[in-house]
Amino acid sequence: MSIGLFVFLFVTAVSIDSFGIGCVLGLKKVTIAKRAVLSIACLSGVVFLLSSYFGHLLIAYVSPEVAEKTGASALIFIGIFFLWQFFKKRKPQKEDDSWFKPAEVLNDPVAADVDHSGGIRGKEVFLLGIALSLDSIGAGVSGAMIGMPTLMTSLFITLATFLMLAGGIWSGRHLSEKVESISILPGVLLIIIGLIKLS
Repeated sequence: MSIGLFVFLFVTAVSIDSFGIGCVLGLKKVTIAKRAVLSIACLSGVVFLLSSYFGHLLIAYVSPEVAEKTGASALIFIGIFFLWQFFKKRKPQKEDDSWFKPAEVLNDPVAADVDHSGGIRGKEVFLLGIALSLDSIGAGVSGAMIGMPTLMTSLFITLATFLMLAGGIWSGRHLSEKVESISILPGVLLIIIGLIKLS
């Protein structure tokens, strides 16, 4: 499989959960400015870039074969975790919990609207950005180990996250609730990429 196709699948896997998050926000009529969407996308790209460089540091201490197998296995485990997060029963968030458990925002995106103002703004943008960047940490380290081009992938993740989040918000406002189910794809794609690299 060509590196271009791998990058495409990888970027899609890392960024497509933003589409599902955006759908929920759109369905609940929670507003978020385009500038805030861009900030969140940039944060995801930067987090991926930094974690990729950390992954490259780890490669210096292991053989290329071990690094690739480790990265592929990590992608599979991250994918399984995504699926578990998608299928597990969602619990209502307490107002103050979101600041200390940003990962829970992925299960209940509306929890990012901490002040219940009907919009994501100020510190809430950072909270949502951190939640959406959590998957970029493991993906960045794993991506470096399986040979993903770091800078190009980071730029594509930034662009894809912006488009996915903005598109998800629009879709949530105008389409049915079924579009939210696309959030299952990140886990599936990461597992597929990991299995291909292991084979």
